[in-house]
Amino acid sequence: MPRKLPNLNAVKAFDAAARHQSFTEAAAELCVTQAAISRQIRLLEEQLNTRLFSRGHRKVELTIAGRRYAKMVEQALLSIALDTGTVQRSASPQVVIDVDSDLAELWLRPLMQSSDLDDLGVSLDIRVHPEPQKMFASDADLAITWGQVYVPGFQTETFLQYTAFPVCSPSLIESAESIKDIGDCLDHRLIHDRGIHWWDNALVSHGYSLAQCKKSITYHRTYLCMYAAADGLGVAIGDDVSSAHLIKEGKLIRPCGPDIPGRMRYNLLVPEVRPLPDGVYATIDWLKKLAKSHQDWFASWHRER
Repeated sequence: MPRKLPNLNAVKAFDAAARHQSFTEAAAELCVTQAAISRQIRLLEEQLNTRLFSRGHRKVELTIAGRRYAKMVEQALLSIALDTGTVQRSASPQVVIDVDSDLAELWLRPLMQSSDLDDLGVSLDIRVHPEPQKMFASDADLAITWGQVYVPGFQTETFLQYTAFPVCSPSLIESAESIKDIGDCLDHRLIHDRGIHWWDNALVSHGYSLAQCKKSITYHRTYLCMYAAADGLGVAIGDDVSSAHLIKEGKLIRPCGPDIPGRMRYNLLVPEVRPLPDGVYATIDWLKKLAKSHQDWFASWHRER
């Protein structure tokens, strides 16, 4: 006896509209028109004989029934995506990892060794996004994200906790005024990462004001801030994760000061579904070994300063 299923295109349209709370954004995600999304959702409402959205002026909201159905649809589509990925990779093991772009560029890539990848025995498909928690690939086996994030079907565990501090090129303090404390950074160009938060926090916590800053430059990616600092353009707020590779190469130093207040971390997202494919377990172990090795290096480097 055939299963009684709703129109699956309509279900996909509903899932996108429910996540975005917007027909316009759902249309952009699925590369269709807003009118097409509206038609698909009306079709689904007719099939279910239930109103899923309340429609207002330039605004749509899920009804109580819509919220309930959205949760079920989200879980069902996620399960299909995960199982599809497992079947696709059964013949040739491949692990898909969504990674924060700054972490991939500044930390993961420099630590990857050919021999380690050979021993891992799987093909890695690394999806790099500025904000994985907002662009999470449906077929991802694992993800590493910055900050706290909730993704249905995945459990979150702390992967890397990191410590922030000022960084600059050795040449900067050789050719200009020395930096003995955080206030001396104001004599140099401050490099901002996406906004003034980090420098404002660092200066205020030590009795200084960002208003005293004479010159600055802002980048909207951490890796650009680190490369700019390594090139001698100014002083940035780095950390033991984003700055590690450049510190090891002698291109960045920590010129002064105590740690910047605030507890930050990267999280590892692992599917709740068990058992996981063997390749995923192996990749998790490999990533955790990289994290442990990094933590050991930082502890040693911190003691020697």
